[in-house]
Amino acid sequence: MKAANWGKTLKLGLAAIATMGTLSLMTACGGGGGGGGGPVVDPGYGAWYDVYGRRCGYSPSPGCNFYANGMKIIDIEDPYFRGTYYLEFDVWHYLDSYGFPSSYVGWAWQSPNGIIYDDFGDALNETDGQGRDFAADVAELEQNAVKSAGEFFAAKYQLDAATGMKVARALNDWATIGKDRARTERDIADFTQRLYGVDFNKVKGALAEAMKGERGEMEALVDQAATNWSTTPETMKEILKTWYGQQADVLF
Repeated sequence: MKAANWGKTLKLGLAAIATMGTLSLMTACGGGGGGGGGPVVDPGYGAWYDVYGRRCGYSPSPGCNFYANGMKIIDIEDPYFRGTYYLEFDVWHYLDSYGFPSSYVGWAWQSPNGIIYDDFGDALNETDGQGRDFAADVAELEQNAVKSAGEFFAAKYQLDAATGMKVARALNDWATIGKDRARTERDIADFTQRLYGVDFNKVKGALAEAMKGERGEMEALVDQAATNWSTTPETMKEILKTWYGQQADVLF
């Protein structure tokens, strides 16, 4: 598998970091879980999810067409389904639920939203083509994706293999935890400790100071995280800027 494909898988995993960063900023400003460790409110009413249970949009699209309970859309549930459609025989190329290239030869319908449905009505962004029957293969495919994402991440930033795997596993666990329940501030704290090796309460304090223009505490936390990852503060900042985007301008 080419690195670019693993880059897509990693990008999906890293999207969880942006969520953590936003929730951290909200908590630091008093807009999140407060001091009682209560649940973080999920504003995604009527949203669609990817195979890992991450909310990814408000209308179904390829790879973003799972319900919150893990079931995947079928053709009659597509918003463009009008009771009937014309099937076309072709060689269909698509990315499966995990971002891997795949193809299908046969009769299918491509919805205007990009989702391809075979003649059984199953969405074809799935490796076994079984639509609602994908659960048995999720664990093995997920572990393969996590392993490859960890290797890609470690190579990109010149980290040791163990650090790459630690990051990939933490990101994947964060992405899947929302399948059964709302994430809490305790979840965020555990995730922060696992991923960076720093205390979440210190992160909140540093964020609050950084938003006032005082960045010393955040710099110290970045140095600590870099040490835990056996890398340099400069590389750590590069990674964080990639994950947080414009939010990083506030942090350092």
